[in-house]
Amino acid sequence: MKATATMGPVGYRTEIKTGQKTPHTLFADEPIGKGDDTGPTPIEMLAGALASCTTLTLRSYANLKGIPLEGVDVAVEIVRRKPSELRPGERDMLIRKQVTIRGGLTQEQKDRLLQVADKCSVLKALREGVDLEIL
Repeated sequence: MKATATMGPVGYRTEIKTGQKTPHTLFADEPIGKGDDTGPTPIEMLAGALASCTTLTLRSYANLKGIPLEGVDVAVEIVRRKPSELRPGERDMLIRKQVTIRGGLTQEQKDRLLQVADKCSVLKALREGVDLEIL
């Protein structure tokens, strides 16, 4: 997996290219006042990555197990906290994720899907960290 980002000489709009087999182009920017708000901020993209990874993981599991999942809604909020708001050991960034499972499922199926929702690769990377090599 690979992504590249390119920014021009003026402004903050950044073109992002990614895709393993099919190329995809996305844009990131900063809000009005700093940028032109032509795309999500990188932190909003992180929230979107976590939300979409969760939905994709649940759909894959439901298909594999034959669970009649009608749909999933995932809301991710990223909150930046001030140093004065932090308790010892807390970080300045808090991520809240809420998963809503749609369909006529049993409580057991819903509970299992909520467990599986915590197995997505983006959440795993956020929780466990990654090795980062700056070239």
